[in-house]
Amino acid sequence: MNFFLRGNSARNGGILLAAACFLSACDRVVPEAKDSELSDSSAELIGAAVAKALMESLGGQLKGALESGGPVGAVEVCQQVAMPLTAAAGGSLEGVSVRRTSLKTRNPMNAPDAVDREVLETMATQSPPQVTLRREGEVTRYYQPLVVQELCLKCHGNPATFPAELTSVLASLYPEDTATGYAVGDLRGAIRVDVKQP
Repeated sequence: MNFFLRGNSARNGGILLAAACFLSACDRVVPEAKDSELSDSSAELIGAAVAKALMESLGGQLKGALESGGPVGAVEVCQQVAMPLTAAAGGSLEGVSVRRTSLKTRNPMNAPDAVDREVLETMATQSPPQVTLRREGEVTRYYQPLVVQELCLKCHGNPATFPAELTSVLASLYPEDTATGYAVGDLRGAIRVDVKQP
């Protein structure tokens, strides 16, 4: 199924090359564009590469903040860097944008739209949650599930176990927070990578 990035084959080749660079540590091969288009499998490769880069970048920042400042430090760093890192994750690829979303948001800017909600509700029934591709007009959405790990519980677990300082910081920075009460293995949300036909 070929569907997007029609036209400038040099630009399409650049996008595939960028995706290949993102995936250089993987054993997967980026397919060649045919007739100046990219296939669904190419959209999946681009989505996987961008999501992986974001998870590594944001995850590294949060892990470092946890080690140096505990859960309070991690929440403060997350509040400062999560949205900018997410917005910048697809910035080097034309027609690619990235956001994080969840059924239980900490930042209301990550609230799901109707399609996100449907995908997340389906993922929540899967064990383990599966990568999902959805086509919406000229955009293919790649959803990379985010599953709760033990480390995540320090800020997203049972709020009754949180230190008072963490509870206070969460209330101050995220007064509409609903992203607690998770257990290891729960679906936390998803990274959504949109790949658009120019």
